[in-house]
Amino acid sequence: MKKHNHFCKMKILLLLIFVPTLLLAQETITGKVVVESTGEGAPFMNVIEEGTNNGTSSDIDGNFSITVNSLPVNLKVFALGFAEKTVSVATAGNITIQVAESTESLEEVVVTGLGSSIKRANLANAVSTVSAEELVGNTGQTTVDGALYGKVTGVNITSSSGAPGGGFALRLRGVSSINGNNQPLVIVDGVYINNVEIPSGLRFASGGNRGNEENSGNRLADLDPNDIENIEVLKGSSAAAIYGQRGNAGVVIITTKRGKGGKTKISFSQDTGINVIQNRLGLRPWTAASVESTFNAAERDKYNATIASNGGLYDYEDEIYGNTGFITDTRINATGGNEKTKFYVGGSYRDEEGIIKNTGFDRLSLRTNIDHRISNVFDFSSTTNYVRSNSSRSFTGNENEGGLSYGYTLAFTRPWNNLYPDADGNYPNNPNYPGNPIFVRDQAKNEDSNNRIIQGFKLNTKLFTRENNRIRLILNGGVDYLANETYVYVPETHQAQVGNQEGFVAQGKNNFTQFNAQAIAVWNNTSLNGDLDLTTQFGITYLDQESNLVNSRGSDLTGGQTNVDQSVNQVIDQFFSTEKDFGYFAQVEGNYKDQFIATLGYRFDKSSRNGDPNKLYGFPKASLAVNIANLDFWSVEVINQFKVRAAYGETGNPASFGATFTSLGSSNTGGNGGTSVAGLKGDPNVEPETASEFEVGLDIGLLNSRVSLEATYYNKKVSDLILSRSLPASSGFTTETTNLADLKNEGVELAVRADVLDSDNFRWNTGVQFYLNRSEVTRLDVPAFAQPGAGFGTGLGTFYIEEGKPVTQLVGNINGTLTQVGNVEPDFQMSFNNQLTILKQWDVSFLLQWKKGGENLNLSRFLTDLGGTSPDLETAEGQARLASTADALRFVEPAGYLRLREAAIYYRLPSKTVTNWLGDAVEGIKLGVSARNVFTITDYSSYDPEVSVNGGAGLSSGIEVTPFPSSQQFYFHLNVNF
Repeated sequence: MKKHNHFCKMKILLLLIFVPTLLLAQETITGKVVVESTGEGAPFMNVIEEGTNNGTSSDIDGNFSITVNSLPVNLKVFALGFAEKTVSVATAGNITIQVAESTESLEEVVVTGLGSSIKRANLANAVSTVSAEELVGNTGQTTVDGALYGKVTGVNITSSSGAPGGGFALRLRGVSSINGNNQPLVIVDGVYINNVEIPSGLRFASGGNRGNEENSGNRLADLDPNDIENIEVLKGSSAAAIYGQRGNAGVVIITTKRGKGGKTKISFSQDTGINVIQNRLGLRPWTAASVESTFNAAERDKYNATIASNGGLYDYEDEIYGNTGFITDTRINATGGNEKTKFYVGGSYRDEEGIIKNTGFDRLSLRTNIDHRISNVFDFSSTTNYVRSNSSRSFTGNENEGGLSYGYTLAFTRPWNNLYPDADGNYPNNPNYPGNPIFVRDQAKNEDSNNRIIQGFKLNTKLFTRENNRIRLILNGGVDYLANETYVYVPETHQAQVGNQEGFVAQGKNNFTQFNAQAIAVWNNTSLNGDLDLTTQFGITYLDQESNLVNSRGSDLTGGQTNVDQSVNQVIDQFFSTEKDFGYFAQVEGNYKDQFIATLGYRFDKSSRNGDPNKLYGFPKASLAVNIANLDFWSVEVINQFKVRAAYGETGNPASFGATFTSLGSSNTGGNGGTSVAGLKGDPNVEPETASEFEVGLDIGLLNSRVSLEATYYNKKVSDLILSRSLPASSGFTTETTNLADLKNEGVELAVRADVLDSDNFRWNTGVQFYLNRSEVTRLDVPAFAQPGAGFGTGLGTFYIEEGKPVTQLVGNINGTLTQVGNVEPDFQMSFNNQLTILKQWDVSFLLQWKKGGENLNLSRFLTDLGGTSPDLETAEGQARLASTADALRFVEPAGYLRLREAAIYYRLPSKTVTNWLGDAVEGIKLGVSARNVFTITDYSSYDPEVSVNGGAGLSSGIEVTPFPSSQQFYFHLNVNF
């Protein structure tokens, strides 16, 4: 009986879905779309019934057929490369529609809801968009986040490692959390993807303090930037509110390339380049006298002997960081299709060597994107991406005399000691530090490999179509599966291992599965004689994340063995987590004659990471845009757009996994195993952090938008920040994590773009971006404190959380008083981007980026001062620094810079030349040269002012401890289209 009832319910559900399709229109129009200038059929033109979503596309010969509800009707015909045309059809039958070719692009649309989009001209939020050309059109790019430098207002990007494969922290409109996640939510073709940093266990060999100090890359590096069609960056809560408690740090929406109708087109690209160190620090200008005054007479004798025998000192900085890394990036893709099915398939392989020998990154990426129109009612899309990536990152960053980190070793290594292997391959010990950097480079390993599948799907169903009402159902989602392996090996013959660990090996097996799905109903209604368009959507979302991290470590290795099972002392750590989110949302968008555009929305979310996993938290949004230039009274022809806008929204951020529970650890009492309280008290009532943002802005377009201005002010307040506080020992616990603070971010964003010149032989497009952010801790329910894991104590300087002060301040102990010694947040940032086309064949481009203000804590200099190797110690400034006792102050340095981030010159062979040489099979050839990080002007004394010892987590910028130095890249490009 139960089965029968279930079957009846299924039949009723199917009737509710499919019966409306029986009510579809009964009038059929057939015809052909032709190119006005040639009379030839225009393939794959969009033919849409005006005011509806009912439409089709022409076939390879330009023929089409469309069924409508009633006649007469207006048909809109459009496609990229053609001027849009509207024709009135009074009777059924066969018609011919002529279209004119045009160089104008279709007006850009921006995602505004989980199931809707809007013309940028009507947008009420500041949403930044980066096209494929802007992202990778100038020069080669290793990672997506690294490619965004200087291209989006309101985004601060910090490199946590110069190693191939990256390591970047993105902050959208400032810091949104102190203990929690500050990286934005990343969505690729509707799939929520994992951008995790995965520790390898390296810290257990090097003596580093925390997993986020292990120089790991973040896994956005697995995505090939060349697969991307565009990126939308929802920087604040007013735009990201529809994503609820996953949108607190902003949202990055990535759309990959899709198929285009017509004959199959093939594109082949080959980039070849090199990596070289961006900035060398150089040796201290040693003399015999300075050697003796710094050390002793015995060291002077060694110095003199090396000068006599070697003809000079050993430059170990050049030896370790002076490798010229070879880069190859090979890509091929094909796109095509017919009126039913369009496809994009592609593959790429990037192999990049680092500036340190035996370091590098390689990535194999295979992609298939398919769009299929099943009928006038159903269409389906699928995106599949398989990635295999590997990296070798060697040993840099923080450690505690583990003898592995190159920066530490070089800081104490005196360049008159020979550390090269002898004829038998034996490496001498370093007399100045417990590690020989050449031995580490040649013999030790720090590697990871990743196998990843990202699969997305989308089913669009037109449930109901009438002249003024259209209803559709969207089902979409996907899965991101990542299998990661890490491997660290330090031979037992390494200097610091002898008499200690006697060799170390760590093997990590880490699996991550992330599944998301959503069902959205969208109702489009047109009323008031077509003047008012309403888009109503509501739906449900589901997200499931599982991670399983297993790290096996062994020490006291059997001689020459590299496996954990060949060690005497073995440790296995495992971390397993499961997170589930569920949400409901609804949104209404109204558009009156493109003059007044308003949005109201609300989302309810619950999460297993909240104190009450079944409690729903609400996140509202509202916005209004007024296109004053579209109002009837407007008569200023030179200004084609004058829009004012305002928006408000809220987003959330749940507690980290496990924060609601009290931790238990294993114990052994009298030989009896068990568990006991580990000292960390959970809070079963912890609330999610909540960001509320108010944003206002002005958009102006001049001369038919040849010149455009976008100005935005925002005020973002984050309430109920989740912090850890100490508890008295009498409580039985040591720390508690709960809601204890509030902060705010306030900022301004300006962007000006202009088509300065546009003639047959010369085109010049330019853009200037300006943005700044100011943060402040507005409530703190505990005494001010040094943020754990974000610095090295007030003696050297650290991030310090204090009410009324910036969340990014650096504080140190100066003469017994805690004093703000710096602030890592810039005064402002600007970028200047230019694209020029000369004589139709030459493309010239460059991107300048200016960061004004902000300080770094340069603890690499602290180490070289201790070792007596800082290059400037002969100067008055160096001597004054040595004489100072205020460590926290003397190592704070200005971190502003002016950088030529990208520069490129391309030449497109004339089509006639290509045809004469290669025939009709080749449509175009483009050759080019480009570079990244061409030059940097800065007062910062180390390798790069963009630095973070803490990876991408938490308060991650502005503290340097012996990083992997950044590099310059120079490329030669070949692009061939068939």
